[in-house]
Amino acid sequence: MSVPFMWVDGNLTVILKNKSHQVIPDHTNYKLILEALPTATEDELLELIDIEKAVAAFSQGQVSIQNGKVMFEGEEVHGSISKRIIEFMSKGLPFEPLVKFLENLMENPSMQSQQELYDFLEHENLPITEDGCFLAYKAVSKDFKDKWKGTFDNSVGQVCTMRRAKVDDNRKAGCSAGLHAGALNYVAEYGNVDAGDNIVIVKINPEDVVSVPSDCNCEKLRTCKYEVVGLYQGELPKPLYKAEFEADSYVDEDEASTVYDEYDDDYWDQFEDDDDNDPMDDLIDRYTDY
Repeated sequence: MSVPFMWVDGNLTVILKNKSHQVIPDHTNYKLILEALPTATEDELLELIDIEKAVAAFSQGQVSIQNGKVMFEGEEVHGSISKRIIEFMSKGLPFEPLVKFLENLMENPSMQSQQELYDFLEHENLPITEDGCFLAYKAVSKDFKDKWKGTFDNSVGQVCTMRRAKVDDNRKAGCSAGLHAGALNYVAEYGNVDAGDNIVIVKINPEDVVSVPSDCNCEKLRTCKYEVVGLYQGELPKPLYKAEFEADSYVDEDEASTVYDEYDDDYWDQFEDDDDNDPMDDLIDRYTDY
């Protein structure tokens, strides 16, 4: 049985367990709630509407939002990752990848490495992948070998690893042992495209980050593992990419609209009214004109 609801100027009001809940268009789960309306139970809709519950449910209680603050196992999370989670939620972007990123980060055995990675991400704002990793850039030779010793194959699809204990964790040491990656500014200075060097995109699990050297303005890092996922085709413009990275695989909100294909025009007709200036008309048309 469908729950009672009203639609006024794009704002959705639903009655759940004898209590009124308003859902405005910038709600994180706005589209998911619209999708769920025909068949969802009251409890299912409450989970979508209550973002704090949604975060806790996704992370099995490890991550929570309390009074606008991000908490991990009861302790407040500071730094860029906390800001990004709140930012993603406020913009209606999927927050789950950032929660997964935070969970991965907390698996890093070094508290120092965790804190240094905050500094790196705060400075560079590099994109996150759906499975909780992040993307960075790396300059390699024309035959895709590392520019230090020429021993690692950095062709697309390769996973480069080294023993974590062999990676220098002293951030005061600039050039030292470890697998390096960084931001474009660092790569541009380290590599020489005119001389035939290549720039590749690497995917890094925050669990594997060892150090963020303080030289180069914190624009590079040392890790014990990364996967080469693509060739550089321009700066990565989006905040979120799919787990199986492709240059054009960023998660666009247009992709989410395809989940509405299963609903016919009769379902969307209930949201229409006689107001020719209703901004939601374009949204409804967008989901029905396939």
